[in-house]
Amino acid sequence: MKPVIREHVMLLDVSPTTAKFFCSHRSLILSYDIDEAGGRAITLANGRRTLDEILVELKASHITHEDISAFFAGLSEDKIFRNATSDCEPKFEPHYETRLQRQLTYLSGLAPAGKTGRDLQDSLRRSTVLIVGAGGGGSHLAVQSAGVGVGRLIVLDHDRVERANLGRQIYYADQIGSMKVHALQHFLNSLAPETEVIAYPYMLQEGAMWLDELIPQADLVINCADYPSMDMTTLWLFKACYRHRVPLIAAGGYNGHMSSLPPTILPGRSTCWPCFDKFRRSKSGAGSFEHKLSELPAGIFLPATTAMAALQMPDIVRVLTGYEPPRFLNCRAEFDVSTCSLTIEPVSPDPNCDYCTGRA
Repeated sequence: MKPVIREHVMLLDVSPTTAKFFCSHRSLILSYDIDEAGGRAITLANGRRTLDEILVELKASHITHEDISAFFAGLSEDKIFRNATSDCEPKFEPHYETRLQRQLTYLSGLAPAGKTGRDLQDSLRRSTVLIVGAGGGGSHLAVQSAGVGVGRLIVLDHDRVERANLGRQIYYADQIGSMKVHALQHFLNSLAPETEVIAYPYMLQEGAMWLDELIPQADLVINCADYPSMDMTTLWLFKACYRHRVPLIAAGGYNGHMSSLPPTILPGRSTCWPCFDKFRRSKSGAGSFEHKLSELPAGIFLPATTAMAALQMPDIVRVLTGYEPPRFLNCRAEFDVSTCSLTIEPVSPDPNCDYCTGRA
């Protein structure tokens, strides 16, 4: 091992008794009680020296290789240090690397011990995401997915761009009349040419033949199709995703200033969509107001659309890289863009449900 401070960490102070680090990812200052040898070891850890070379430089006969190894293992577990032995691995194309340089620093703060920000970025680059629906939610999520470096996007929608779409979707006035998937493909090719974008002008219907053809190609499916309703389209996609055990994110809906964020679903390992829908309907039956775009003339506010996409992007990264469990696993959330408040409510898996337990 060649220990080096992670990209998102700054050494603030080191003394014979204390070492302080600032972690930009969480805006945290971490302080460690150390001895003089520990402080010197920290300053010697520049990514070029091995543990044995640091040990020789310390000239401390009472410190063993096991001691120095355990010291840096603890700092690595806390995401302060990493192993520089494989720096610049994996390799990225020059334009891809330059465009995402700041993101690599951000991902360094997420990567678990033994992994680097480059490892997480490589997972994104090797991922395929299927987005069903290229309207308000789908177009913004496609742009953000390509923006963070997802390697392959499959986008489906049967609609054409209309003037009424321009107030909340990623389209231009001169694209009116074009198929949404083709207009979005053109935009994404300009934004992130390293991302392969495959466009299908298909309509989502129950039992559509393309479901069992395209879903197995994806590492994640995102549902943004709201016709005939988000509830119905998510159920159709859930059943297909369950068959192939592909994670599903129902990208939610919005009514005025409210954005609904349904759970991230890991088929057979989390709350299933039917149980989530049953929970939501029971809440509605108890007197809660149920936002259903199919039943009321819903107002739509562009910031709610973009906020919904931004709130779900971290879970998309979690699913594709596996650096930690999804935040919206086994729960639902609602974001009020007017008050900037996020409420999260647990929706636990049903131990008697064959879908939740993976027995179906």
